[in-house]
Amino acid sequence: MRKGTSRTEEATPEQAAQHGHFHAELLSDSGGLTQFGAFVDTLAPGAFSSDRHWHEAEDEFLYMLAGEATVIEDDGAHVLLPGDAACWKAGVANGHHVQNRSAAPCSYLVVGTRAASDRVHYSDIDRLYVRENGRVARTRRDGSALT
Repeated sequence: MRKGTSRTEEATPEQAAQHGHFHAELLSDSGGLTQFGAFVDTLAPGAFSSDRHWHEAEDEFLYMLAGEATVIEDDGAHVLLPGDAACWKAGVANGHHVQNRSAAPCSYLVVGTRAASDRVHYSDIDRLYVRENGRVARTRRDGSALT
């Protein structure tokens, strides 16, 4: 796969309003891989990757490529520079996300398991994402419907 030929994704207006602007290069999707996901995410200044979360069934690995990012975890903020890495083991309740607190874009590679079933817990909001047998549900932590 040549640089610039992979499928890309931009923040929707709703995502940009909530998390700021991002650009994702979906490397594994473009290559047809199913066992793991790999993408390069670029965050604009002030943007963040997602709401803080952790996975019951999926490992995640982040490798910093360019710029400066701040990873927010349960134990606080950690600045990452090019060459730094972060890992989150499946089943460990350590809510995390990436913020760009700098004045320039930052880019990082993320590689993660693609489990058929997973439960994603959101640390700071009352939300649970459940994927099981090809079905997806977004609920409150107690399983009740989001309103």
